Amino acid sequence: MNRILLAFLALITLTFTTGCTISPKYKVSIDAITATNVAVAPSSYQIKALDEKKNSEGLLFQQHSAKLAQILQQKGYTPTNQGAQQYIYFDYGLDKVNEETQTYAEPNISFHMGWGHPFGGYYGRHPFYHDFYGGGYTTYRETRSYYNRYVTLLAKDQFNKELWRVDVSSVGESKNLRKIIPMLLEAATPYLGTNTTEPVQFVIKEQAKKQ
Repeated sequence: MNRILLAFLALITLTFTTGCTISPKYKVSIDAITATNVAVAPSSYQIKALDEKKNSEGLLFQQHSAKLAQILQQKGYTPTNQGAQQYIYFDYGLDKVNEETQTYAEPNISFHMGWGHPFGGYYGRHPFYHDFYGGGYTTYRETRSYYNRYVTLLAKDQFNKELWRVDVSSVGESKNLRKIIPMLLEAATPYLGTNTTEPVQFVIKEQAKKQ
């Protein structure tokens, strides 16, 4: 087969199989509040489940708690098994907030490539040619569900007095909490023990996996 044709086919294959890698983005909302007239600073801590009905010994809770512990350590907090100065109550989950059904139509188009002169003549074309054929439309219906993925962090002292709280949420289609919760925890990090006069909104991008 002609090397020019092979090169062209290889280029077409590469284009369709690789393309551009786009990292997903998530719009995040954060609301933080801290008790007034209380000196809030990093101290010894323990992590507990905010919702006692949830299994705090579950593997998913342990995995996310380990990520939270890593963040707290970076902020200067020290873990302890007894006599903690702060108890960090941790909760996460998702709630279905909306469902949309969209109807759209796509034209029926087929693509043909060939080698030679179509229709038995040149017609001003290169020997390697392509043609598009179309006719009519196909109608599709697609239903999308949207979920509020959230994280709540609530710190209390030894006397059960609330010290600070951070609520983080992001609405989207994905229900993959194993991937989303760590990103929400990272987004919450600068706001631990602070006040926001109103919810702060920004966009975070999923980090690409290292090859």
